[in-house]
Amino acid sequence: MDGQLLDMPLDTGAPHIPPQRASGIPTVNGYGVAGSITRNASERWHKAHPGWLVVDGGDNLLSPKPAWRMIEVPDVETGGWSVGPAWFTERPDRNFAIKGMSRYMDGAVTGAVGSNIFKHFVMTIDYPDATA
Repeated sequence: MDGQLLDMPLDTGAPHIPPQRASGIPTVNGYGVAGSITRNASERWHKAHPGWLVVDGGDNLLSPKPAWRMIEVPDVETGGWSVGPAWFTERPDRNFAIKGMSRYMDGAVTGAVGSNIFKHFVMTIDYPDATA
């Protein structure tokens, strides 16, 4: 995203959903579920692209206070394909730090990819060969 390679796990159980008023995307059968991004990365994107839509308090499902900001990334490249737009909910950096989600991964992650990106694909996940 934004010309950078970011390591992100596939978040098939993302509990947060962008409210339709924020994203304009209805959530149907899980489609519309946003990805997550660190606050630091979200700030970099917003500074570099002030035209990208940011919604303050766009996601409050996990907790009414604070309600998390959301940012719309117009184009995401994954697996050689370009799709978008895609929404990301900002989360504290510590959620993905070495004591957070990164400790369960093979390296540091910056966020997680939700179904609003992968709704464009039919995917087979091959666990033994670690490929999708």
